[in-house]
Amino acid sequence: MTGIVSVELLQRLQNEILETIARGAPLTTIANLVCERAEGLAPAALCSILTVDTEGCVHPLAGPSLPPVYCALLEGLRIGPRAGSCGTAAYRGEPVEVSDIETDPLWADYRSLAVPHGLLACWSSPIRARDGRIVGTFAFYYRDRRGPADVERQIVETCVHVCAIAIEHDEAHARIHQLAYYDTLTGLPNRSRFQDRAAAMLANAARGSNVSLLHVGLDHFKSINDTLGHGTGDQLLAAVAKRLATCTGAAAFLARLGGDEFAIVCVSAGGRAPIVQAERVLAALDAPFELDEHVATIGASIGIATAEAPLVDFDELWRRADMALDAAKRQGGGVHRFFGAEMDVAMQLRRKLKQDLRAALAGGEFSVVYQPIAALETGALVSVEALLRWNHPLRGSVSPSEFIPIAEEMGAIGVLGEWALNEACAAAATWPREIRIAVNLSPLQLKQSGLVLDVVGALNRHGVEPSRLELEITESALIAESAATRAALRELRAVGIQLSLDDFGTGYSSLRSLRAFPVDKIKIDKSFVGDIGRKADSAAIIRAVIGLAHDLGLKTAAEGIETEGQLQWLALQGCTQGQGHFISEPLRRDEIRALLDTFEAIPLTTPHGRSRPV
Repeated sequence: MTGIVSVELLQRLQNEILETIARGAPLTTIANLVCERAEGLAPAALCSILTVDTEGCVHPLAGPSLPPVYCALLEGLRIGPRAGSCGTAAYRGEPVEVSDIETDPLWADYRSLAVPHGLLACWSSPIRARDGRIVGTFAFYYRDRRGPADVERQIVETCVHVCAIAIEHDEAHARIHQLAYYDTLTGLPNRSRFQDRAAAMLANAARGSNVSLLHVGLDHFKSINDTLGHGTGDQLLAAVAKRLATCTGAAAFLARLGGDEFAIVCVSAGGRAPIVQAERVLAALDAPFELDEHVATIGASIGIATAEAPLVDFDELWRRADMALDAAKRQGGGVHRFFGAEMDVAMQLRRKLKQDLRAALAGGEFSVVYQPIAALETGALVSVEALLRWNHPLRGSVSPSEFIPIAEEMGAIGVLGEWALNEACAAAATWPREIRIAVNLSPLQLKQSGLVLDVVGALNRHGVEPSRLELEITESALIAESAATRAALRELRAVGIQLSLDDFGTGYSSLRSLRAFPVDKIKIDKSFVGDIGRKADSAAIIRAVIGLAHDLGLKTAAEGIETEGQLQWLALQGCTQGQGHFISEPLRRDEIRALLDTFEAIPLTTPHGRSRPV
């Protein structure tokens, strides 16, 4: 074949391909069109387009005139210095002309694939992306032993150019799709993809089959993320995704919903299938994770909702699985829970409680009671803890463990906490000046701007010295180590306010917390105190905490003292302070004032409470 193909024909070929790309045609359609047009201009050639992946393997994209069996044999072959015309062209990054496949050494390992099909010569050119990557090859095969003609070189030059545009356009489209529907950290489908795919699985499930949705939440992930850093947290999430992928059946669909939450949808004939799946997940995530310089142990909680097709509504199934997960976490984690009707009732009650709490803030339903804290050696009253109470008009007393998390969730904890602080300071202003007032701070309050000004303002408003205020902070607030938390604690201590670490020993990085945020007092959680005389490990923990505090020059206070035996044991171990019903139950404002006016010390051999005359 001789001569020069007209510029007009090449321009027409290029424009047609570019218009096809612009219309959003699939890459295979575009590639086959390129081959057909190229073969129309070069009738002696059989056109082939291969893509090259990041691992250096080739994949047939188009070859309409080549034997299908030959194209299939090329799938997955690696590029290299002696890998036929196309594999070598991709490896070298330059055109490779082989005029005789049967004798050329580049085809030594592959000639048996081509020659039996009458393919005797091959000229291949690399397709290069704008960033220099080799993304494919464009080849002319011949049934004669020959090289390319000048006119064919012009055709190939145009075709390689449009192929590069088409492949890069497809890659860009794939990246957009990946970002839109897949999680970049784990590579799993994201929430959007999960909703689409799960809804389709439910709609197509065979009548009578069971559709199960497992909502998986990691236990303790936040503490790992906060203490070891977000980089380690990301490594952990990626490792979790890999383990989940290995224990999820082929018929199930796995996705990451965001944060530390994952979801699995599976269709089965019934029986124990969702239980088996949940147990596999729990077992897989229970083993420690090795992450660079750290070893992390987390575990998971799983909520399961199941329904029979076709009576399955995705939104309802998802709502039920979410409630079941919440129940599993409230149980302490590390378990799976099936949705039950009682969970729906509990959720409705919780929603109603939120509405009531909003009304309670404006309706004066909250109050503060005060529980004395005594020195265990002398019985002297040293401080009083302010405890928030809610007297619901219909339900009566609502436990703080129930309404505080709701107040935090709905963003009302700041208003509630500020009110409680002012009430406590107003009461403390009427007490003897040596008695301190202890007030609890929510972790969310520590992150609020203006907290320090609010605290100092309350002290000044009621004429209470900063040294008389103790702010009790849970360990979970400290291990978050946010900039706002660090700044607030530094400023509070700078004005002379005391800090107590509440519920010590129930978190995950207590010693680190003490190093990062020096405190004045450690409060031993009542769960350990309640086990004195029953569990040896609790006694060992208490002794260790008291010894640690002594070495660090810190006071210790034991919560939840209910018996004389507990009090005497704690005093013998060197615990400096205690509180609990054995010493005194929480008292109203007038009762605590009368007690403080009457007693400088409480005889700690007998219990005291509200029933005792003051």
